[in-house]
Amino acid sequence: MTAHWQAIHETTLVVDGLDCSMPTEEYARKLRAARVGCMHLTVSAVNRRGNVYPFVRVYDLTDRSESSFRLCRRVAEIEQARQDGRIALILGAQNADPPGVEHGTLRAYFELGLRITGITYNKTNRYGGGCLEPHRGLTADGHALVEEIHRLGMLLDVGGHTGETCSLEAIAASAGRPVICSHTALTALNLNRRNTSDRVCEAIARSGGVIGVLAVNDFLARNAANASKPFTPVAPLEVMLDHIDHLKSLVGADHVALGPDFVEGVDMSLPQWPGPLWRADMISAGDTIDYVDRFQSIDQLPNVTTALLERGWSTAELRKLLGENWLRVYRAAWGA
Repeated sequence: MTAHWQAIHETTLVVDGLDCSMPTEEYARKLRAARVGCMHLTVSAVNRRGNVYPFVRVYDLTDRSESSFRLCRRVAEIEQARQDGRIALILGAQNADPPGVEHGTLRAYFELGLRITGITYNKTNRYGGGCLEPHRGLTADGHALVEEIHRLGMLLDVGGHTGETCSLEAIAASAGRPVICSHTALTALNLNRRNTSDRVCEAIARSGGVIGVLAVNDFLARNAANASKPFTPVAPLEVMLDHIDHLKSLVGADHVALGPDFVEGVDMSLPQWPGPLWRADMISAGDTIDYVDRFQSIDQLPNVTTALLERGWSTAELRKLLGENWLRVYRAAWGA
């Protein structure tokens, strides 16, 4: 094999397309080991003490002179962070309630640094249907939310936690502006209601958007057939790669990326596994999240690149998957 993961990663601005892990120096070392230059952080995962405190916590971590991270709001800042030897940090929310749209609140979060937002997290809210009720569409408030997201120059994140009908209506309401799904697996390969249909993936691709494939074991391997088991056996990396290959065949390499959804350093001991936000055929019991074998932490990203090389992915296709596709949609939404 002529190509090697290290050469590809070192010549690509690698983007971790969705991560809930605490941006600590210990986590920075793992990102650097995989040559990751940008991390999309879910701010709600940083701390649950309040709506603004997660941003305060990020500022506290990134403002230190010795910090490996730099908070970025535009692609030029991401590129400059890489040149300066820092890891770019971009902020997103998986649920729009909060931040909401009333009284200019979404703009306030935008000014704080929020650049990506979803609509709902599994349950139906005032904006639209979650994946637990996939036939509920986008509400009037949801249309206002989508309009405001695009007016501000944010990225809309659908699929996965958002139900199919709501996702499709939100994409249609976006009027051709790129829409993403930051982290998902595919119902075509595993019928878990948290996953995303081919129909939604095709609509995202037509918008010019990107679908990020996650590494969460349950979404790749749990379904009605094994829902009676408290824990899903850990699947091999090849299962995740099958989802990546399926997307490439479905929508092309320009619309496929990675959104692994790691949660290192975050307290996941919430009474919801399963519970009001989850069902037994969606997620295992307990307060831990398992990942596929050989991609259980971001520093194992080279295993993904190496395995895809062995499957015949070209260097150009891998650069798109690893970062170029994310940077394209970031630039389209936020400007250079």
